[in-house]
Amino acid sequence: MARTVGSVADDTRQRILDVAVDLFIEQGYAGTSVRDISERLGMTKGSLYYHFASKEDVLNALVTPLIEDLDAFIADASAAGCAADAALVERLVELLDQHGVLLRSLMSDPSVLHNVAMKQSAPQRLGALERALGGAGDPAAVLRGRCALGVINSATLAPRFDTRVAATVPARQRGVRTRLTEAEKRYVVEAALAVLAVPGPP
Repeated sequence: MARTVGSVADDTRQRILDVAVDLFIEQGYAGTSVRDISERLGMTKGSLYYHFASKEDVLNALVTPLIEDLDAFIADASAAGCAADAALVERLVELLDQHGVLLRSLMSDPSVLHNVAMKQSAPQRLGALERALGGAGDPAAVLRGRCALGVINSATLAPRFDTRVAATVPARQRGVRTRLTEAEKRYVVEAALAVLAVPGPP
């Protein structure tokens, strides 16, 4: 079956996003230009601009799926009306681990963090996430939610250094692409649930 124009454009957009993440890992967001992305892809800057108006537009396209996933999680966890249970905590660990590659590649650039934080209302979203995890808006519940989120963040988003990676690989690239093992995810879920004082999975 012939491919449609739309599917080709979608494929091209995804290739641009994949290469952009590679370059953000290798060079940092600030150190990566639209020209760098287009040259890595073997396309002209004009062709890239057909899909994305700017480097910031590329960044927004990369961050949007994470924001949508977080908003869906917050809505579902808030609807539960009590502290997050094992299934919800597992979902959040998986969500942040899945998006961890992108987040770790961007976290070392303060300008990116500021840009994303302001555009995506990060402080308000974090507050909503803490309340959703804690199951209520009272200070003790919010603190439990904040501490549980800290456990999850430190496991999924903190820089990792894989000793199996050659020392010749630049430090900013080492461990950025690694994800948690299933055993590690289970441990993180149990630790977060212990903070929330919710019974763990059987």
